[in-house]
Amino acid sequence: MPFLRGFTRKTLFSSASAERRKKEHYCYLKNGSEVLEELLALCDGNCRIPIRYFSAIEIHNAIKHSKTKMDLAGHVSMVTGSLDNRPVLIRFDTCEFNNIHRDIAISAQMSHLKNVLRLIGCCLEFEKAVMVYEYVEGISLFDLLFKKDNLNRKSLCWGNRLRVAREVASAIVFLHTESTTPIIHRSIKPSNVIIDEKRGIAKILNFSLSISLPPGELEVLDDGVSGTRG
Repeated sequence: MPFLRGFTRKTLFSSASAERRKKEHYCYLKNGSEVLEELLALCDGNCRIPIRYFSAIEIHNAIKHSKTKMDLAGHVSMVTGSLDNRPVLIRFDTCEFNNIHRDIAISAQMSHLKNVLRLIGCCLEFEKAVMVYEYVEGISLFDLLFKKDNLNRKSLCWGNRLRVAREVASAIVFLHTESTTPIIHRSIKPSNVIIDEKRGIAKILNFSLSISLPPGELEVLDDGVSGTRG
């Protein structure tokens, strides 16, 4: 093709790599500023964030050979990967209504809780930021409850159901009363709860629709219906 004359194969790949790096840098700055804004609003800048940063290349390499995928609600997928020679869960979110930056900020502050899926780190070099969680051999509570072909359904007797309800409630109580800024989750549902099948522990995730209460306030006016309607 005439318009490619004078370009070697190496030159073309170099141009593509440069363009990719430019896009990743743009996404990094845009996502980074929005995460910082959420962090400042959440704890007035007075917080330590125990999470690690991963590059886009590390994320690509981590999921290169992955065959395990868990679909959650709202165009959210959890993929098993390997980072630093340890298994992790990598979350990709394509839902336009989810505030992934708020999710990162809140998850980072709540990761010490037993009943919150622990956030290890994130990558800001994609159009939608990517979140990296601790690895659990898990299944969503939605699948456990409603998938007819799930062989583990029998394990969810009423005693176990009550235990899961108590564990989810304990995490919500902490959000409402013990965190620096009280937080309302606004999307507690079975697809946002993962059951650690090895230890039988319920863990909530997905704070993308959460809101925080202003200082001194006991309630906040909602800006509309959130989560799954109907």
